[in-house]
Amino acid sequence: MTSVNTKLFFFDLDGTLLNTQKNITEKTYAALTAWHNAGHRVAVSSGRPLFSILDTIKEQHLDIFSPYAIAFNGAQIFEPATERDIWKKTLSIEDVRALASMIRDAGLYCHTYDNTHILTPREDVEIKHYTRVVKVPWRVLPSFPEGVSTRPCKMLCIDLNGPERLDELAMRICMDPRFAGRITAMRSNDNYLEIFPADAGKGAAVAALAEHLTIPVANTFAAGDAQNDVSMIEAAGCGVAMCNGHPDTIAAADVVTETDNDHDGLAPILLGNI
Repeated sequence: MTSVNTKLFFFDLDGTLLNTQKNITEKTYAALTAWHNAGHRVAVSSGRPLFSILDTIKEQHLDIFSPYAIAFNGAQIFEPATERDIWKKTLSIEDVRALASMIRDAGLYCHTYDNTHILTPREDVEIKHYTRVVKVPWRVLPSFPEGVSTRPCKMLCIDLNGPERLDELAMRICMDPRFAGRITAMRSNDNYLEIFPADAGKGAAVAALAEHLTIPVANTFAAGDAQNDVSMIEAAGCGVAMCNGHPDTIAAADVVTETDNDHDGLAPILLGNI
């Protein structure tokens, strides 16, 4: 139930709501509890797959706040309480094949997802690095992308040597007439390039969920630390950047936290806006 005074807060996970140990600090959890008890709403918004977000919601005891789960950089908005999608944007199988070929020609690794697993071309350093943080199962498809049968919400390209080749690939994708205007490619950190439908994105999810809940955008807040959080921070009524965030994220924000994600950076923001 929402009212004219109900507020909605969108939180990125890694580097924002979660500390370096991938937990919510006690003080931040208490602030979330106060926010919820005041009648306000919560949404978790991440580049992670939905099944990873749902596991984190349960592990961190966020389920008592009835949060919405926004996965794949805003390509999927899911309501755990009813186990239904509010919206879902996907890449076509044809686009997956064309993108996989382009990425392979660039000498880079990429994977995609189905409803329960990461779908990877090989069990190599990239998938092992990724799943050290996002602890989810993977399935090897030796003829990747052959075997991808469900339209995925995103693909992820990984280069553990840094962002240069990822930035070059992102430019090629965005300029390619097959993908221009339909597919977005942006880095979420120095090693990850997120590839997803252009009509998705964390910012689009802010507008969509606020409309679904009939909460004015002016009553929305969004907090993040990475470049893929910029659209969310810009779309919300109040955009919050973590002080440990990327310079682009900080530049886009209305407010910057005084302390980082390891030192309860979000707690004063939550308590100050109840």
